[in-house]
Amino acid sequence: MESIGKELQKAREARGISLKDISLQTKIGLRHLEAIENDQLDLLPGGFFTRQILKTYISFIGLNPDDWLPKYGRPELRPPGREPEVSQRSSQPQKPAQSDEIKYYLPSQEKKSGAAAEVRKREPRLDRIVWITLSVIVLSLFIFLIYLSIQTTKNNVEARRASQKIQAVVTIPAEEQLPETGTQVIEQQPPPQPIRGLQLELNFNEDCWIQVYADGNLAVDGLKLEGFRIQVQAESELVINLGNAGGVSFKLNGQPGKSLGKRGAVVKNIRITRENLDEFLDQEKIPGTMPEGS
Repeated sequence: MESIGKELQKAREARGISLKDISLQTKIGLRHLEAIENDQLDLLPGGFFTRQILKTYISFIGLNPDDWLPKYGRPELRPPGREPEVSQRSSQPQKPAQSDEIKYYLPSQEKKSGAAAEVRKREPRLDRIVWITLSVIVLSLFIFLIYLSIQTTKNNVEARRASQKIQAVVTIPAEEQLPETGTQVIEQQPPPQPIRGLQLELNFNEDCWIQVYADGNLAVDGLKLEGFRIQVQAESELVINLGNAGGVSFKLNGQPGKSLGKRGAVVKNIRITRENLDEFLDQEKIPGTMPEGS
């Protein structure tokens, strides 16, 4: 036995009426018309509106609503003052009753349902967009960290190579030893030439940041590694800035110098001139000199 909705559908199709025609003429949404023929009355607005929609639909396809509404078995769909009864389907087509048109049907009911369905469709899309956005951000951050790590390593390697290159250029070679032979060869060494101006020789016992200005010109700048040696020549003035004063030893014009500060101490504007040269020399380590106070 076919359902009520399928019987109504067959009656409509037998008369050559489409759901779209009914919707255009009665202003009933296609979704509600399909619900009637699929026996899904729960999708209709309910109460008075459901009864009016059914009456309009049944009348439009040429049937008598009073014969069909009681078949649904719902009290709210029965005509006033009439008990439900089973009647045979009318074989004579009737014209749609104009008086049964929906006068109080609210299109907002359909719009609200459509909006709710649209929101339900958009929720998965929004979740997927958020997930994709977060994935792109995390991936971009990961790539940036890798790039930063590579650049840091590259800069460190280049700085070490540059330091080693400078060290190779300015490192003072060790004194050459005479080969051991059976005959001792005595060579007369020329008298040492007096040093003109200021000659600074720096030996780095620890890693140290340093700046040296020679006669106002920047001669040395940057981090120098342990074991590094360098010489700076000036005519009248040397200015030194140190980031680890205790990690550097020096000579001035070939003579050992005093400590410039403690290990890890930052010392700036150490000014050495030809006039105050002796103040920076370690007199105890200079041969032929007497310590002060003796």
